[in-house]
Amino acid sequence: MMASEGQDIIKIVDVNGTQLHYIKLGKNHTQSVVFTPAAFSDYRVWQFQIEPFSRNYRVVSYSRRHAYPNKIEDGFHFTEDNDAIRQYASDLAELIRKLDLAPTHLVGHSDGAFVTLYCAYTNPELVKSLVLLEPAALPLLATSQVEEDRKMFQEFWENAIKPAGEALQRGEYENGVRIFMDGAMAKGFFDKLPPPVKQSMIDNAKAFLKQAENPMPKEFRLQELKRISSLPTLFVKGEYSPKFLHRIVDILAPHLPKSEQVTIPGVTHDLGRTTKAEIFNSKVMEFLSRHA
Repeated sequence: MMASEGQDIIKIVDVNGTQLHYIKLGKNHTQSVVFTPAAFSDYRVWQFQIEPFSRNYRVVSYSRRHAYPNKIEDGFHFTEDNDAIRQYASDLAELIRKLDLAPTHLVGHSDGAFVTLYCAYTNPELVKSLVLLEPAALPLLATSQVEEDRKMFQEFWENAIKPAGEALQRGEYENGVRIFMDGAMAKGFFDKLPPPVKQSMIDNAKAFLKQAENPMPKEFRLQELKRISSLPTLFVKGEYSPKFLHRIVDILAPHLPKSEQVTIPGVTHDLGRTTKAEIFNSKVMEFLSRHA
């Protein structure tokens, strides 16, 4: 799973008043790749990417604020002016600076891809390329002029986000994660996972509750992306992923003219990072190699 020679020791970096745990491999390479996880996940979710990518890059896989094994700070609260996406993006930018990784390739999944995108356009000087794995930029749907977009957002809110949060508030951590994952991936997805993967998601249930205070900006202005219009960007999609995630890619892609897309066959929003790691890894590394 990890490289040897003691390189796989978990490290800690002080970022914006908190401490983030991370793994760093491939220290002899000049170019770097930073992996940002999604909600209900942490640095461990990239276990099938860390070692293969470290053969050609300095790889950093980190856990976001409050995610396992980071401390959940009871006194810290996301606010409307500093929602979770903004804070996570600021933390990511500071991590890149502290570890001297810029300009770096950024890889993010789901709302972690939204974090990655937000970090890039607010700190374009830190970024070499973007790999966005079905970015869950939900404000694009919630504020869309297209009725079908707003309907898809509402359905995801009612069937996944809201009931998952209610279950977690009651302390039903496993059930809350199940509800969310079945809505984001596919019905029955959670129960088919290996027990260690289920447990890793449950480990991050309390972090999701913190994030739920103010999870995202109320709106996201596409014109902001002009700042990174020249940035090489790869969108990765799953063949069977929920329609609303593909729709977000369709909205974003025209505003990133140097973007391209790949679809991983036979998978949903997990994108085969575990089940089809060779396919996923080869697609992303091929893109990165062209933008060294």
